[in-house]
Amino acid sequence: MSPRRSAFIDVGTNTVLCLIADIRETGRFRVLDDLADISRLGQGVDRTRRIIPAGEQRALEILERYRDHCQSLGVEEIFAVGTSALRDAENSAEVRARLRAKLGFDIRVISGAEEAAYSFLAVGRGLALAGREVLVIDIGGGSTEFIRGNDGGVSQALSVDVGSVRLTERFLHADPVRDDEVAAMLAAIDHELARVMEHFGSGNAALTLVGIAGSFTTVAAIEKGLTKYSHSDVHGSHLGVGEVRRQVQFFREKTIEERKRIAGLEPKRADIILAGACLIERIMTLFKAESVVVSDHGVRYGLLHARAQSL
Repeated sequence: MSPRRSAFIDVGTNTVLCLIADIRETGRFRVLDDLADISRLGQGVDRTRRIIPAGEQRALEILERYRDHCQSLGVEEIFAVGTSALRDAENSAEVRARLRAKLGFDIRVISGAEEAAYSFLAVGRGLALAGREVLVIDIGGGSTEFIRGNDGGVSQALSVDVGSVRLTERFLHADPVRDDEVAAMLAAIDHELARVMEHFGSGNAALTLVGIAGSFTTVAAIEKGLTKYSHSDVHGSHLGVGEVRRQVQFFREKTIEERKRIAGLEPKRADIILAGACLIERIMTLFKAESVVVSDHGVRYGLLHARAQSL
């Protein structure tokens, strides 16, 4: 029997990702394409609780391009999910109704717990971590998910409302940023992360930290000086806390325009990378982690694995 050609789309606060794969009844699959673009759908959502027309339009244009690409490849089914921005926005249902009318497919809003489960599934299947106690950290534009588990599955999960876009919009307004802005942002991060420590408690020495999503993959790509992003170079690589701290200081000293010229940094991410890197640094410090394993398999891969299991 011929494989089922499927697409899995993750509509996030900052990025829109699309994974296209052939899935066999045995559960094996072959990835045909893995697309990423930045829509900044969640622009202003933290302040207004609404998705603005410009963000909706940027997301629509990316999604239309993905849909057309899927059609050209003969994709039979599209599974699309929305995360933090579409969870938080008061006009989420209206926006999704308009997108559905124009695109021909629905975007299902998933909870923080569902997002965490998909992320953990993706990491578990995408990296050789058997026998380890793992903490998956998924830093998005609007929220960050922490998922602890092992070969037996997820044991604890928590979603907190800190992300690279949300933090940037709240605190970082000068260009280059001012020290007092960064100090206020770090205090807010530490306040939110106190909840994480309360939730997960002590005794985390044996944890293997795995970081997924754009902040982690971007910092890893910058360390490697990648002028063109490479899944194989980034996925499974190790990122040291010293390198993260070096990059935080580097970003603090640069204007947004200067950051756009950094090898490994997508220019559309230049304004939010400092917040993302600071969040990584504070998390690694909190868990006393010298390094973190980087994965570029996030929610979209979790959706793929879940679909493969169901066939």
